[in-house]
Amino acid sequence: MIEGVSNMAVTFYYNESKIQIFKIFSGTIDGIIQMHAHTKNGYELHLIDNGYGVLDTADGSYKLSKNILYVTGPNVMHKQTPDFENPMHELCIYLEIPKSKKFDRAFELFTSKPFWIGKSNAAIRHIFKIMLEENESNELLKESILSSLTIRLIVEMTRLYYPNESSPNDLLKNSDLNESRSWILDQLLLEDCSNVKLEDFAKNMGVSSRQAERIIKEYYGSSFKKLRYEAKMAMAATLLEEQNISVEECAIKCGYTCASAFITAFKQKYSITPRAYRENLNLKRNKNE
Repeated sequence: MIEGVSNMAVTFYYNESKIQIFKIFSGTIDGIIQMHAHTKNGYELHLIDNGYGVLDTADGSYKLSKNILYVTGPNVMHKQTPDFENPMHELCIYLEIPKSKKFDRAFELFTSKPFWIGKSNAAIRHIFKIMLEENESNELLKESILSSLTIRLIVEMTRLYYPNESSPNDLLKNSDLNESRSWILDQLLLEDCSNVKLEDFAKNMGVSSRQAERIIKEYYGSSFKKLRYEAKMAMAATLLEEQNISVEECAIKCGYTCASAFITAFKQKYSITPRAYRENLNLKRNKNE
């Protein structure tokens, strides 16, 4: 079963080279996909969303499970066999990227590997899902959005291929790459600000915790600790506004084991206790009714 397949190719130019997005889809592979290969410029990116299966190539077999990411590039023979009791559901993007002497470092490194398999990270999973959503939309700027996301995806994939390709000094000097990385923190804080640690951010970026702190300081003008605090307080305010939960439950959801510590933190941010904050909201709602 295949869902959300592109009806037409999206073509854009990057450093004067034509890049084409031929296919974006999601689907459950419930039958064997026989051994096949792609054209000389073809790169198929597969993200396993759920289920299990096996990938066979000319060089070996690989077990597939949730969050496994693999790329089958030009002339790479491969075959996919699902676990018939729990078949794999995958998100897939098919690109055509011709070789170019004008490519920047990210595209140069990405196209240097015709085959790669490994664990995806939160940033790449997020890009895949946004691209699938955009592909199914009828937005006016759909093609521009997909083009931009493809470039971002290539950069993040390159970081997975070569986590130690750049030195710490290079990372700090390369502002474009760091900008593309800094947004990962936004996603981590949105997904789980209650438990996210600096080490999680650093791991997703492929840098040390010390480097991660420097990048946060450069692009946010703040520390990781303060950003996480702000995210927790924003989450707390939203919970108090939208859910009928106790202050103690709100504290736990925001990552506080002690309700008094949560109340102190909340009051420091909003100059009012969580209980009083909710009471004020209720008064305003009743007044407007």
